[in-house]
Amino acid sequence: MKKTIAMTMIILGIGAMPLLAEETGEEEKKEPAWVGSLGLSWVSTSGNSDTSSVGLDFNLERKPEPWGWVFVGRGNKAQDSGVTTAENYLFGARATRSLSEKWEAFGGLQWSKDPFTGFDSQTVASLGATYIAIDGERNKLAFDGGLAYTWEDQVNPDAQVDYLGGLFGLTWEWKIGEKSKLVERLVYYPNFDNSTDWRLTSFTAIEADVNSWMALRFGYDIRHRNQPIGDADKTDTTSTASVVFKF
Repeated sequence: MKKTIAMTMIILGIGAMPLLAEETGEEEKKEPAWVGSLGLSWVSTSGNSDTSSVGLDFNLERKPEPWGWVFVGRGNKAQDSGVTTAENYLFGARATRSLSEKWEAFGGLQWSKDPFTGFDSQTVASLGATYIAIDGERNKLAFDGGLAYTWEDQVNPDAQVDYLGGLFGLTWEWKIGEKSKLVERLVYYPNFDNSTDWRLTSFTAIEADVNSWMALRFGYDIRHRNQPIGDADKTDTTSTASVVFKF
């Protein structure tokens, strides 16, 4: 019963966020400033070894004015002699509402697939608040926290599970130089039904501009589950080198 109530609150909260704009909308409307990037990587070998690897990294963002949106997507797939050896995908969307200079409210929805970790589908709905600790020219640091509800279609054992949990995250962007930056997104997901079944994700990337519309990005993705599904390992990592197109 408690899970049902909490899940309903999250969904209603996400759906009701646009209604707040009518009550607290700014008298002066500004044109939305969208910033996006698309990263692509591909490696293929033949001869003594027949392997291939494909990577995708997508980001589209509008800063809160007072409403903001973030859309992200990441995917990686590797094959060896026609056999898939790695596969994971993530797509997410988040709506943000500026409350003050330091605070924002958010509602988000994220879907991922990682059969080698143990699930064909994992959907997470979240609702919470973000505190902007630093918003400087060289450093940006923010913390966010709230409720998260997870639906999961597991592979082995074949089961469908859902549970209420939390979300506690950190986002850091450091401008190393005039044309380079480091980005870190760290998120901790506690499970309120089973305290040992917590998850931790980390995405770190260094990006260097080649020109105004293209950059090189080196990323490192960590996905940790303290109580893995079936006989899967607790931690998975993915390293990527991508060409990024900005728009």
